[in-house]
Amino acid sequence: MHENRKVAKMLHTIGNFERMSDHALNLTESSIEISEKKIQMSEQALSEIGKLGDAVLEIVDIATEAYINSDTALAEKVEPLEQVIDLLEKNIRSHHVDRLQSGDCTIERGFVLADILNNYERISDHCSNIAVAVLEANSDVFDPHEYIRNVKSDDNIRFKELFADYKDKYLITVSQR
Repeated sequence: MHENRKVAKMLHTIGNFERMSDHALNLTESSIEISEKKIQMSEQALSEIGKLGDAVLEIVDIATEAYINSDTALAEKVEPLEQVIDLLEKNIRSHHVDRLQSGDCTIERGFVLADILNNYERISDHCSNIAVAVLEANSDVFDPHEYIRNVKSDDNIRFKELFADYKDKYLITVSQR
């Protein structure tokens, strides 16, 4: 029975990798749209997208390595980074609204930016799913929903430490806007 569960988790995880590749294709299409329509993003937006891209590359690397090596310690690093990516994405959206209101940005740029943000955020969600699957496959009793609740609890010092480290590394401050 344990092997059946591992195979089911493997198939589920492969689906997450496949969906990540779909989002990567969407990002390529956004890049083509920017090029073809000669859309000029502001320096601030480009900087923010770059930071988000770096964070997403890191989470993909961590989740992939955790999966390949069945490394639960590495898998536990994914959720704190995923939470920082969520915050980063929200901050970028907020900064875009500020740029719209000040006339530094356009609606057209905003549509492309929204597509990019949505795809990056979804990639990080799939990485979280992969990490949870690694943890579940290496445990006899595991409830993914309970894990997510517990990992974010005030009692989880390791999560707080990792979250703070990733936040320091990736979160955009007001001075960077």
